[in-house]
Amino acid sequence: MYEEMILTPIFNQLNIAIQSLIHMSEQFTEEELSITPIMNKRSVLEVFSHIAVICRADYLISCEATMDEMSEFYKHNEPIILPDICRHLGENFQYLKEVYAEYTHEELHEIKTSYWGVSYSRYEWLLEIVAHVYHHRGQLHSMLTQNVRDPKVPLFE
Repeated sequence: MYEEMILTPIFNQLNIAIQSLIHMSEQFTEEELSITPIMNKRSVLEVFSHIAVICRADYLISCEATMDEMSEFYKHNEPIILPDICRHLGENFQYLKEVYAEYTHEELHEIKTSYWGVSYSRYEWLLEIVAHVYHHRGQLHSMLTQNVRDPKVPLFE
């Protein structure tokens, strides 16, 4: 019950972000999203693709995946077309939610270390995942608003 009380609001906020991203994606063509507003940085579509795998990728990092394991994950899991991006957003969110639902109180507070040396509890890793998604969603919204058009998607309820 305790875990449900502390996890439900977090997953609600993550769901808000995921749904707004899907709504944003429905308003643009792949051609519009192919722009790269800042030279030598990700295109808008590449940012979408990155966000689509954050829930699972950051979860793997929180499970102490190595740099090589993460490179392999990204090689096989970064979607490149909008329908796949939207599917990955939903599937990876659902996966994360299901995995966290199984953790005990003790497991949520177990410290895990990333391959670059950052240590957080599983609970803190979940907060990092939410922050990571929200960070890139804001970045994506700014890129679209400044370079294509305002997606007119509320970023907060």
